[in-house]
Amino acid sequence: MQSCSGGRWYHAAYHIIPPEQLLCISLEKGPSDVRLDYTFKSRDNPQQMTEAGRVLENLTRIVPGGIVCFFPSYAYQQNVLQAWTKAGLFSRLERKKKIFYEPKQASDVEQVLADYSRCCKFSDKDSSSGQSQTGALLFSVVGGKMSEGINFADSLGRCVVMVGLPYPNLQSAELKEKMTYFDSISPGGGDQYYQNLCMKAVNQSIGRAIRHAQDYACIVLLDQRYGQDSVQSKLPRWIQKSSHRALSFPLGFAFVRKFFAARKDGSC
Repeated sequence: MQSCSGGRWYHAAYHIIPPEQLLCISLEKGPSDVRLDYTFKSRDNPQQMTEAGRVLENLTRIVPGGIVCFFPSYAYQQNVLQAWTKAGLFSRLERKKKIFYEPKQASDVEQVLADYSRCCKFSDKDSSSGQSQTGALLFSVVGGKMSEGINFADSLGRCVVMVGLPYPNLQSAELKEKMTYFDSISPGGGDQYYQNLCMKAVNQSIGRAIRHAQDYACIVLLDQRYGQDSVQSKLPRWIQKSSHRALSFPLGFAFVRKFFAARKDGSC
């Protein structure tokens, strides 16, 4: 990392931004004061899935342009969306943002992105409900077609939401072999390798939002584990500089609301 202008500007990889143009929130509790826990043993709890939807619903009310929401797998994304539909959350999200999904076929990516981009700058009034639909919401998967090599600059990614930590499958024979190898080199090396694989995937996804010096975006990390020092330290330095740990949803939501209220310029 490099800094200049008295430490005001931070550079990492392709990023050169003033720290106030980025907000990263590690959210530990949802709107119902439920502790967010998307570990493998807890993530299928209906309460956990519903709470993620409630966080997203609140964000759609204040985030302009596009929101990109990443899930750890296609299967989990499907389970969560089904839970949201059953709880009535999905229809409420649809009233605020046009919803898109990461396509299964690579040949469809360009068209989905074009439609998503157009809707990120579009506002329409739903005459039947009196609700305003502003911008778009894209559901994607970590390690999928949308998490690598595609930029969500400007209104395409005013907010990136990460649901849980995308740890790879520990039952993988190849992963076990590599972890054993790193343990043989250094005690705990296998676990460190496992942690690094997860955070590399996280960083590749959330880093898509800021793409130039005038860009701005908010990152919301949903899982109490994101507040741990061991996890925070593996975020890119340019994100760490703008990172806040929110022990409650009202605190985290206040950070986000203030961030976007300061940037109401009509550009998105």
